[in-house]
Amino acid sequence: MSSIATATLSDRTDAVVHTESLGWGEATLSQHGRGALVAAVLDGLRAEAESFDCAALRDGSTAATRVVFRKEHGMVWAEVRVLCADTRCRKVAEQYEQEHGHETSDAVTARAWARATDEGTRDWAQELAAHAVLDANLARLRASDPDAARLLPEGCFSAGLTGSNPGFDVGNAVQRYAAAKHAAGRMDLYHSLFAGTDAAEGLALR
Repeated sequence: MSSIATATLSDRTDAVVHTESLGWGEATLSQHGRGALVAAVLDGLRAEAESFDCAALRDGSTAATRVVFRKEHGMVWAEVRVLCADTRCRKVAEQYEQEHGHETSDAVTARAWARATDEGTRDWAQELAAHAVLDANLARLRASDPDAARLLPEGCFSAGLTGSNPGFDVGNAVQRYAAAKHAAGRMDLYHSLFAGTDAAEGLALR
């Protein structure tokens, strides 16, 4: 089952929430498994992507982790929502709402989801930007401070945020660097690592 709803993002951008959902009874789910249900929902999303020629839907149809489950009326439902700002999708959504009503229960739920997603995306972007500042500060320190070069690999802050270096504990390494600078009486170097960030040490140790 597919639906579409208009949404307005925090920066006043006109957006759309695409929703694809499918429900199976317990017997069908036991026979085929949740993986098959997820695949069926993503297949539906791919069909919608072709129908709308929507890049956001194409991206969403490859992300099984976006699918959420709920139980309702003896059925297990798999559902995935995709946020996009394509003007063509927006026109379709506006026309749909003119015909079916702007405040349907699914539209209200979809808009609440869009607000939460938008806030999460903005928070993530802010964190990425702050960690990029940390990495730039670190690059300068590594060029002149052997302790920084030894304890903190290049780009380790952004890597810690994205999980691209899972074997490395950024917080622990920062604490070791702080201890080394304290012992050397050069806490000025340690504090320079956080120049230009709002959250100071807490950002790196999260």
